[in-house]
Amino acid sequence: GKEGRTVTSYSADRVLIAAGGYPMFPPGEGIMDHSISSDGFFDLDDLPTKAVIVGAGYIAVELAGVLQALGTDTSLVLRKEKAMRYLDDMLSDTLDEEMSRHGIAIYRNTQGVKSITVDDYDNNENGDGLKTVHLNNGEVINDVDTVLVATGRAPAVESLNLANAGIAQKDDSGHIVVNEHSETSVGGFYALGDVCGTVELTPMAIAAGRRLADRLFGEERFQNVKVSYDNVPTVIFSHPPIGTVGLTENQAIDTYGQENVKVFRA
Repeated sequence: GKEGRTVTSYSADRVLIAAGGYPMFPPGEGIMDHSISSDGFFDLDDLPTKAVIVGAGYIAVELAGVLQALGTDTSLVLRKEKAMRYLDDMLSDTLDEEMSRHGIAIYRNTQGVKSITVDDYDNNENGDGLKTVHLNNGEVINDVDTVLVATGRAPAVESLNLANAGIAQKDDSGHIVVNEHSETSVGGFYALGDVCGTVELTPMAIAAGRRLADRLFGEERFQNVKVSYDNVPTVIFSHPPIGTVGLTENQAIDTYGQENVKVFRA
């Protein structure tokens, strides 16, 4: 209860919100109870014999590759046709081919996981405690040791009661709305990193934090510095690893027109 709790209040001219994010679990019977997130991956004591990874982004692809390389019978469950769809087709198609070649079983166009059930031990010690994963397209994956869900992250802001302070958030996701200088809708309050949801990469948050510190506490020449979210390089530690920067081919065509885009391959 609240009795005996000590409440301490702090005040400051400037407040920075950089609380990060946390893994989300999709709705569905048994999903949260019988699966782990990327956080739980590092708590595993034993290598799973059979694992199902749910998701199509960085974390899902990377951890599926790690488990398969270590000898786990690994399946990757995708809502749509392929993983890392926002990359250049050349990259995502090659990744798809290589994951299959390495032995990862890819379940496509599943619309996600419907439920997870467990064959629990009973009084007669029947059952093996393995999980059964039911997909929304009717497919079923049996005899699974570990289900890892990596279907997205949410900003860790629920406990902050931002609305009470008048700080604007995006309606659909709860991310904090900021301008190019990391300023929120309320003077003196700043936010950066995963709570904003612009580019959710650790080096990007570090860069934004440095620019903010320079601007607030640095010399006069730093008063207008800001971080750029354009052309941010990123690496996916898949098998094989992928590095990319700038617009994808499709984005370049949408932006500049097909006739103004040349593609060179080597």
